[in-house]
Amino acid sequence: MTVRLVTDSTADLDPSDIDRYGITIVPLNIHFGADVYRDGVDLGKDQFYARLGESAVLPRTSQPGVSDFQAVYESLAHADAIVSVHIGGKLSGTINAAQTAAKLLTERDDATPPVIVVDSDQASMGLGFATLAAAEAIAQGASAQDAAAAAQSAARRSRVLLIVDTLEYLQKGGRIGRARAFLGTLLRTKPVLELAAGEIQGIERPRTRQKAVERLFELIVRTPKPRRIGILHGTTPAEAEALATRVRDALPNVPVTVHRCSPVIGVHTGPAALGAAIERAP
Repeated sequence: MTVRLVTDSTADLDPSDIDRYGITIVPLNIHFGADVYRDGVDLGKDQFYARLGESAVLPRTSQPGVSDFQAVYESLAHADAIVSVHIGGKLSGTINAAQTAAKLLTERDDATPPVIVVDSDQASMGLGFATLAAAEAIAQGASAQDAAAAAQSAARRSRVLLIVDTLEYLQKGGRIGRARAFLGTLLRTKPVLELAAGEIQGIERPRTRQKAVERLFELIVRTPKPRRIGILHGTTPAEAEALATRVRDALPNVPVTVHRCSPVIGVHTGPAALGAAIERAP
């Protein structure tokens, strides 16, 4: 049985993993005024973060269209089944577009392979770990249903932590969630946030970046039963590598990788965001 895997550009997967498992990526869109770019296709990470720092207008994002998903699913029609794992529905309408495309194709053509759409309730490498879990299951011969279940399980066992210099990007992008309680109390603070149940929530408000990074490190290494960890950043690679080194020293048996956040994630977190995704063992 041939099972193909689809995710979206917010997963922040390494290109090597995308190639190894044959994962198809559906890009979300970034809007700088009237200019529209496909995440990772028309606009790379270097270009995006350079423009973000120079732009007087904050960019915005939009989901892929139903037709975009239809085109991807049709291109995989040779498969026996498709598993499509995506950014949480509370953060983006991407999942709705995927579900609509899958339904329309099934109704139109009985020959279209069944598509199982998974709402990860995650973003960035939280979604990435869910996608990798499905990919690993498929590589071991799992059915589409079992691969989708593996993605859902990994997503539930993952947490995404984040520190930002300002909540302006999350607020204006409409993704601030329960961290809204921090607004108006952020003078000279660097908020530590967590993506939980598909929403951003505030953890605490250290006074300095250094204290925020230290708190992030503590939260990472104190997470029970970590299976793998991804350190996330936008424009601070040296800071991310330094944090990754500390985490590797503290947890020598846990794989730790470093990932630069995609443009769509960067629109909402801002350029100086630093974070981590931790998948816990079952």
